[in-house]
Amino acid sequence: MCRPEKPLTTDNKALRALQEWLRDQRARTGQGYRALAVRAGCHATTLQRAASGETVPKLQTVLNYARACDASPEEARRLWRRARYEQTRQQRGGRRLPAPRPKYIHDLVDLSVAVQDLYEKAGSPALRTMEQRAGGFGYLPRSTAHRIVTKQAMPRSLQQFQAFLRACEVSEEDRLDWEAAWTRAWRAEKRDDFFTLPPMPDEILSERYELIRERARQYMRKHDVAPESTTPDGAWDRPLPLPRNERHPRPRARTRQSRRRPTEEVLQVIPFLSFRSESEDPVLF
Repeated sequence: MCRPEKPLTTDNKALRALQEWLRDQRARTGQGYRALAVRAGCHATTLQRAASGETVPKLQTVLNYARACDASPEEARRLWRRARYEQTRQQRGGRRLPAPRPKYIHDLVDLSVAVQDLYEKAGSPALRTMEQRAGGFGYLPRSTAHRIVTKQAMPRSLQQFQAFLRACEVSEEDRLDWEAAWTRAWRAEKRDDFFTLPPMPDEILSERYELIRERARQYMRKHDVAPESTTPDGAWDRPLPLPRNERHPRPRARTRQSRRRPTEEVLQVIPFLSFRSESEDPVLF
């Protein structure tokens, strides 16, 4: 006959449910902790503490306990995640506003809250474990995962966000909703950045435009593209010819003449020219 269990004293309801489930599985087998320890491959005290302790045991300990009792590892993992999530909530200091579901995420604020809640519901796995689940080295570095779960950054690419979903063990049918939420959040962020740009005064625009025209003239004189004696104002409205690599997509041997710069007027000045310094050439966007 097995020795009676110690009374449960934890105030974590999810942990209490996990411990009661473990005890029911041991009672079903009718074995003691020493016999279970042989099958589980760990010490009997470790198994006993997992079913009566004040803190959430390790996931591997719970899985070993379930395997020794021939119980469902999926159910053991589910109960352990709930207990771990409840413990994290208590350490945080109580409940907070519920995280939005993927279909209700519209911006990066919603996405940040939902991602942290997803990480906690996954059991708050270690960063090294997340890196291994994501696919190994390079998919989700530990430093990146740390910044994501602490709300310091959000995944910048869809591939990185998919690696984070794999690290949190999100099911295949739920990943599509999360990917759509990520797309909506970043689309809203870029739209907000565009509409919140401060307006530029007219005098600054006119000064920059004159500077652009002057540097364009210097560029044309330097490369002998459009002399000032031939109606320079007409060059602004002419279409920009195709570069030589687009005219001739097939590779060919470079001759002396092909290495020369084109002599036609190839510069079309628009208000979106940028210059890095006074000596560099203009850059067209």
